[in-house]
Amino acid sequence: MLKIIIFRVILLIILPLLQAKKVQVIELTKWSLRDSDSVIAAQPIDVAKIPSGVYTELAKTSGDLLGPNNDVALRWIANKTWIYSTSFDMADELGHDSLVNLTFHGIDTVAKIWLNGNLLGETDNMFVRYSYVVGHLLQASPKHNVLEIEIISPLMEANARAKQLEEKGIGAPPSCPQSSGDVECHRNMLRKMQMSFGGDWNPAALSSGLWKPVTIEYYTVAVLREVDVAINRNDTHWTMDCRAFINTPDSESFYAQLVVYASDLFNEPFVVQQKKLSYTSPNMEFQIHIPKEKVKLWWPNGYGAQKLYPVSFNLKSYRSEDGPSLSSRTDSQKLLNIGFRTIDLVEDEDEIGRTFYFRVNGHPIFMKGVNFVPAHTLPELSADAEALQHLLKSAQEANMNMIRVWGGGLYESDTFYSLADSYGLLVWQDMAFTKATYPVTDELMNSMRIEAAQNAQRLAHHASLAMIVTNNEIELYLVKNRSDFGSEAMRLEDEYKLLFRGILAPELNIISRNDFKPRPGPMVSTPSMGIVESGKELAKDPQSPHCGDVHLYEDETPSQNAYPEARFISEFGFISLPMRSSWLRVLGQNATEDKLAALIRQRQHHPRGFIPLFRQIAYELPFNLQNWEENIDEFIYFSQVSQAMATKKAVELFRSRRDNYLTMGALIWQLNDVWVAPSWSSIDFYGNYKLVHVWAKEFLASPSIIALYHELSNHINITITREDFREDRDTIFYNLFINTYLWNDIYPKTAIARAIGLGSNALDKLNIPLESVLYEKTTKEEIFLEILLKDQQENIVAHNYFYPVPIKNIVGLRNPELQLEVLRSDCGTGKPYVNSFSLRITVKYPALFIFLELNNPNYVEMRHSFSMNGFTQTVPRQNVQLEIDTDSECIELNPDDISVKTMNQYMV
Repeated sequence: MLKIIIFRVILLIILPLLQAKKVQVIELTKWSLRDSDSVIAAQPIDVAKIPSGVYTELAKTSGDLLGPNNDVALRWIANKTWIYSTSFDMADELGHDSLVNLTFHGIDTVAKIWLNGNLLGETDNMFVRYSYVVGHLLQASPKHNVLEIEIISPLMEANARAKQLEEKGIGAPPSCPQSSGDVECHRNMLRKMQMSFGGDWNPAALSSGLWKPVTIEYYTVAVLREVDVAINRNDTHWTMDCRAFINTPDSESFYAQLVVYASDLFNEPFVVQQKKLSYTSPNMEFQIHIPKEKVKLWWPNGYGAQKLYPVSFNLKSYRSEDGPSLSSRTDSQKLLNIGFRTIDLVEDEDEIGRTFYFRVNGHPIFMKGVNFVPAHTLPELSADAEALQHLLKSAQEANMNMIRVWGGGLYESDTFYSLADSYGLLVWQDMAFTKATYPVTDELMNSMRIEAAQNAQRLAHHASLAMIVTNNEIELYLVKNRSDFGSEAMRLEDEYKLLFRGILAPELNIISRNDFKPRPGPMVSTPSMGIVESGKELAKDPQSPHCGDVHLYEDETPSQNAYPEARFISEFGFISLPMRSSWLRVLGQNATEDKLAALIRQRQHHPRGFIPLFRQIAYELPFNLQNWEENIDEFIYFSQVSQAMATKKAVELFRSRRDNYLTMGALIWQLNDVWVAPSWSSIDFYGNYKLVHVWAKEFLASPSIIALYHELSNHINITITREDFREDRDTIFYNLFINTYLWNDIYPKTAIARAIGLGSNALDKLNIPLESVLYEKTTKEEIFLEILLKDQQENIVAHNYFYPVPIKNIVGLRNPELQLEVLRSDCGTGKPYVNSFSLRITVKYPALFIFLELNNPNYVEMRHSFSMNGFTQTVPRQNVQLEIDTDSECIELNPDDISVKTMNQYMV
């Protein structure tokens, strides 16, 4: 009986919420595009969908921006003003109490908006949502409403703003990006994706367009925009500390009710009773307490499951205390997926300085991850769900647990953060400011405030959001160049402190709490001395290895001696070239070796050209540096092997320093790429894995074997690390095997075995004299080690090779006499087909760094992956799986469709 009474009470509360209509949201999807003087597009170009950009719409007639030399040849597009136009009818049901918003979720970038001939407003920030009340300007049927967005040339606007500052005697360095490529200047004049102006790895692509949806919203009083859900816990309960952010154009107070549904968390809807809200700050704050036993934790990848709970927030807003009228559009909804976890950044004093590590659910975690750049250089194409899923799934499968969204790119799409939630990838989020000073006019600072608040509100509920940092490398830039700035240095530093410490960091408090911290930060800059050590003045050494995070680019000497014992490495990486098939895909059918060499040369944007890559290769490998144009395949192969070797060695060194929290994070620069070019990426523009990404699945795995050579003592330092979480912190027993091989024999000559036990999140170290693993009278140039970790069931759970000398110095390598067979599994009798192949590789002698590449032109553009690549083979027969991601046909392959390289062929 009591349950029936309670149900009736709840029903009486909720019933008014069920009577009125939902806010109606209509996307405007059909547009046309023309240049402002109608020289290029005499007839408007039909725009098939939004998001849209000018480069994208002109691709069919003028060429793909990412085609050979088109980043320069199509630069005229950025020098023109473009106009998007559409027309729409007003909703028939619009009543006397209805409001209408025209909302632009993302305009790139400086624009004027006209509705029925009236100037509605102007935009100057692509990261801001602009919303205008337009009911009084709409025309009823049969008249149509005409909407035009005039997007000003970003190149001309940036140059004009820079000139205005110069005329006032104000500088805002740097003028231009550091790059040997054809880049553009004054990127810091616009609140636009900063990499659009070009850089040392990417093209200049000054986009313009409607890069996010344009919507018409019909409603009565207010719209629920975002809900921030901060998670906290005590001994008995979890708390969802909620803030509902509501938009209204009204200039008087109104009433609101809110109901929360989450059947997995609470049996009855949670009801926030009617409240009177002020139009000046129309937000609702409330807490929902949930018994701990009803909740399963969300964990980063590798430490547990990523449990997410769907939670629906339903708002009704109205003007009368008596409630909404039956026909009013008062109901706004937000459906969020909430993960329950705690996260903090531990910066405790120690004998070196301060620790810098993330602790999730009370558990210290070594961050193994990567830096992320936009999935496409054109913002309107950057949110492609399939591309994002491939990239983030690839990071997860490579045993990564953190992804840093770099400050030269974007605040990523909702799809990106939802995927990060699902895959257990913690997000280190830079705000979109990078390595430059920024003008601090009142108008620009107000726009930046809105940018910070809107994006923080949108992202805050995600379990994956670990920390927000207000800029990338600006503090380091100011400190390193202080003497070059001369008398301007003080002004530039004061403006920096005003903008990032005085305005943007406090603006992010909109997602903070007074009684607990939902997440660390905000941190002001990266690299930095951390949060605790950040004072009112700029750090004397933002790259201090004793606290905070560092960015490392020792591209000339990728050895373990090149790196200081830093606390957290948030950027480090090495360069390579994409595979041949990716280059040929850019060139198309008329590809020649000369055109290929020219394209590689044109897309090398590093200020020092190929010198860092040559030195990286020469450190380990026997590559002839003088004539790469005549040996492009060799150049590609050696670049990818050297990138993989250098990255692996660096990651292993950082992971070996995990004890006592000495080093607790390593984020590789960079996961992905925006075009086919020499770069630091581990996955190329078309989604193909470079060798470093294939290797990462092993060198980032848990458990893992790390073997580093200590030259002074002539010892091998071996670390066995286990990075996971178990409630009981149980010890798992393993057997470690060290096999010594000669380069001229497929079978091991000696073996050492040792039993070890590892608890949850533990590591073990042993120090072995190199001479103890030499075979008879051999030298270290003649041998290499295979190190295996087996569990009690004799399963290999970790595997590594150790090469005592640089590869170019080894002695005794022979022709492995490699043979390849291609065996396919049954692809089925009809669609969908399964295209899976087993590549059987047989050798008579050790084969070093076997590199496989699909070369059949009919299939090379299909996404595919090898289960192993770039591997050393020390068994007579090895099977490698090739998966081709297409189900529309049953593919047949033969050995000629697979290119095979080994290091042996260049050394024997």
